[in-house]
Amino acid sequence: MPNEKFNAESAAKASSAAAGLCKWVLAMECYDRVAKVVAPKKEALEKTQAALAITMGELNKKKASLKVVQDDLAALQANLAGAEKKKKDLLDQVDLCGKKLVRAKQLIESLGGEKTKWGIFV
Repeated sequence: MPNEKFNAESAAKASSAAAGLCKWVLAMECYDRVAKVVAPKKEALEKTQAALAITMGELNKKKASLKVVQDDLAALQANLAGAEKKKKDLLDQVDLCGKKLVRAKQLIESLGGEKTKWGIFV
């Protein structure tokens, strides 16, 4: 307030009603000063909250699409793991068949002389 003499103590000298009215006027003046400072901040807050809501909506959409991609990736990784296991099993079977062929060949070669021996005895 521009007038420093306008206070509750000075008004109380005149009457108690004037002191109450003076307190009310001073409180309203203080409220007005605060409201002028706070109002632009409230407007800025509302604008920022609206922008935040839009951004959060976009973020949630991106998170949903990321989840879809991650689920697809997990399915592909599981498919890859299954294919690698099948490949390993097939390679093991190829190795086992190769060993069996070598053993069969050795057996046939070692039994080749037995045919002539059996032919003599029979």
